[in-house]
Amino acid sequence: MTRQADQPTYSRRNVRLWVAGTGISISGDAALSLALAVWVKDLTDSNALAGLAFLAYVGPRVLTPFTAVLADRLPRRPLVIVLNLVLACWVCLALLVDGPEDILLLYVVLLGVGLGTGLHNAAGGALLPRMVPKERLGQTNALLRTVQEVGLLVAPVVGAAIYVRFGARAVAAMDAATFVLCAGLVAAVRVREPKAEPRTRPWRSELVAGIVHAMRTPAIRHVVLALGGAVLAFGLFESIIFAVIDDGLHRSAAFLGAANTAKGVGSVLGGLIAMRVVRRLPPGREAWLSVVGLVLLAAGCAVILVPTVPAVLAGEVILGLGIPMAIIGMFTVAQHNTPHHLLGRVSGSASMLVTTPQVVSVAIGAALIVYVDYRVLLVVVTAAILASAGYLWSRLTVRQRVAPDVADVQLATKVD
Repeated sequence: MTRQADQPTYSRRNVRLWVAGTGISISGDAALSLALAVWVKDLTDSNALAGLAFLAYVGPRVLTPFTAVLADRLPRRPLVIVLNLVLACWVCLALLVDGPEDILLLYVVLLGVGLGTGLHNAAGGALLPRMVPKERLGQTNALLRTVQEVGLLVAPVVGAAIYVRFGARAVAAMDAATFVLCAGLVAAVRVREPKAEPRTRPWRSELVAGIVHAMRTPAIRHVVLALGGAVLAFGLFESIIFAVIDDGLHRSAAFLGAANTAKGVGSVLGGLIAMRVVRRLPPGREAWLSVVGLVLLAAGCAVILVPTVPAVLAGEVILGLGIPMAIIGMFTVAQHNTPHHLLGRVSGSASMLVTTPQVVSVAIGAALIVYVDYRVLLVVVTAAILASAGYLWSRLTVRQRVAPDVADVQLATKVD
C-alpha cells in the first residue's frame, strides 16, 4: 500500500492545468518586465536605470537555491497557489507610481516578482514528478517548455502594445490577473504529496543541500557543468549580436526585433522537436538531449558568422532550436536523479548554477565587444560551446560503459 501511495498521480487533466497555469504566469511576467523597464526609461530617460530594471527582475534568481528550501519543507501545490496570489497583490504596487521619484517602487516590484518566479519554478520542478511517472517526465518538461517559449515569444509584443495603448499600469493589472488565473488553475490540480521529512540537519546545511546534491551526483553534475560552461560563453552573444547587426549587416538596432523573433520561433520548434526526441531516448539517457542542444547552439553561432540577413536569421532559428533542448535535458536529469525531499532545492540549484555564469558573461561581453572584433568573439563562443558539448558527450559515454545511472542515484541518496 505504501508503494502504491507513493506513485505519481497521473492524468492528462492535471498536466494540462499545470502547464496552462505556469505558461500564463510566465507570459504575464515577460510582459511586465519589459513594460516596467520601458516605463523606467520613459520616466528617467536613462538607459542605465532601464537596464537596472532588467537586473532587478533576473538578479533574485541567484537566491532560488536558498528560497527553494520552502518548496521542500511545505506542501508544494498550496505553496504555488498562495505564492501566486501574493504576487498578484505585489505587482499592484506599480499602480502607485506617479513620477520619476517613485521608480524605486518599480524596482521593488521587479525584485519581488523575480524572487517569486524563481520559487514557483523550483516548487513546480519538484511537484511535476508527483504528477507524471518517470518515463513521461521528459515529454512533459518538453511540453511545458514549449508553452513557455510560445508565451515568451508573444508576451513582449502584447505587453508593448498594451503599454503603448493603455500604459504600464494596465500591464501590471494584466500580470496580476495572470497570477490569479495561475493560482486558480493550480488549485484545480489533484495530486498526492507525501509529507515533508523531519528536518535532521542544521538550517545552514538545509539551505545548501540542493547545491551539494547536484555536485555530488555525477549524472546531474556533468550536465550542469556542461551547460554552465556553454552559458558562460554564450552570454557574450548578448553584446555580439549588436555588432553583427551594425558592423556585419549594416542595419539599425531595430533589426534585433526580427532576430529575436527568429530565435523565438526556433525555440518553439525546438520544444516541439524535443517532445518527439525524448520519447525515443532510452530511460535515463535524457542528458543526450542537452548534448544535441549544445551542438545546435554552436552551429547557430557558426552560421551567424556569415554576414548576410538570411544567414543571421537562420542562425538565430538554430540557436532557438538548441536552447529548449539543452534546458529540458538538464531539468529532466535533475528530476530523475534526486530524492523527493530535495527536488525543490536541486531544481533551483541547477537553474542558478547555469544562469549565474550568463550574468557574468553578459558583463564581460559588454566590455570585450569594444576592443575585440565580433567575428573573433563568435569563433571563441562557438569553440567553447562545442567543448562543453564534447565534455558532456565524453562523460555520458564513459558512464554508459562503467555504471548505470541508477547506481549514481543510490550513491547520492546514501550520501544525502
